Amino acid sequence: MLKAYDVTELRAGMKVGQAVKSFNGQVVVKKNVLLTSDIIERLQKEGVFMIYIDVTAEDYKATNAAEDHLIDTKYMDCYRACLNCTQNLYYGFANSGKLEKDELMEILRVENISELCDDGAKSITQMINMKREGDYLIHHALNIGILSGIMAGWMNYKAAQVGQLMMSGLLSEIGKMKISKGILNKVGKLDDEDFAEIKKHVVYGYKMLMDSPIRNLRDVTMGVLHHHERCDGSGYPSGLRGKEISDFGKIIAILDIYDAMATNRPNAKRHSPFEIIKVIYNDIIGGKLDTRFGVIFIKNFLQALNGCWVGLSDGQRAKIVYIDDSRLTNLPIVQTNDGEIIDLNTKKSLTVDVLLTVNEL
Repeated sequence: MLKAYDVTELRAGMKVGQAVKSFNGQVVVKKNVLLTSDIIERLQKEGVFMIYIDVTAEDYKATNAAEDHLIDTKYMDCYRACLNCTQNLYYGFANSGKLEKDELMEILRVENISELCDDGAKSITQMINMKREGDYLIHHALNIGILSGIMAGWMNYKAAQVGQLMMSGLLSEIGKMKISKGILNKVGKLDDEDFAEIKKHVVYGYKMLMDSPIRNLRDVTMGVLHHHERCDGSGYPSGLRGKEISDFGKIIAILDIYDAMATNRPNAKRHSPFEIIKVIYNDIIGGKLDTRFGVIFIKNFLQALNGCWVGLSDGQRAKIVYIDDSRLTNLPIVQTNDGEIIDLNTKKSLTVDVLLTVNEL
């Protein structure tokens, strides 16, 4: 049987279960080939994220106890397949200037949306545990797409709206394919000139989509153009205010902030989810982010964190057992490995540093 593996998980001796192709359609590694260290290195240089390996049923079921509890193999396989499609979509657009609609529609198949988005709590947990080797931008784009689908569910959107919001989220970063990799991957704080260039990505993306088969999906294209606008007029590219900004733009703005801060990036380290919630909350209070969408996101996101493992500021590891969402800034009650129950709302000397992945556990 076949099992999807990140390229970083490959080991010499594994048997390739399905031919691996490059982005131009050429076969890089044939089916049934036994992997060597040279082949694995070549796959990494080709930018391949995931391949299928032929494994026995026993191997497929054999997982670490922690992974068995925290990782949903079916979800991970679906994510990796969609990540591959997202990379093809973005790189294909960069190379040809054309939107590969088949790749887009593959990601947005009903089965994929159901697996990736229907259970918000599971999805957020799985995304936390997802390895992010490779191009940060591709992971970020897919994550915004998935978060958009989750948000659509929290807002009881109909199926067509779910698909369009996901599409807008997925494509929100497409304009960055026109930005220099040197700027996108720059370590440290960006200077004013670099930031001015990055800000152009929303217009680049909008223009690219207006020359594509989805040009008539106004909600989708406006979401891409508006997701860095802010309700108080402080955003870009046009300094729009309040009702001038599309709903999709307001929603994706929140999701973009969350995923960017939750991830290690070339110029910034990941933040605690409660630090991120504080940033989003302050931007709501300050009039930058839409109140209705912001409250929906925070309340549902906090509930989704129940059961997650966190690293505390004193070095302990603990599991979130309860979060009271009656106030958007409430902190969790956690249980440490030693069984101690701690209410972080009252023990101010202790904070959540980071959500822990399976590997960190």
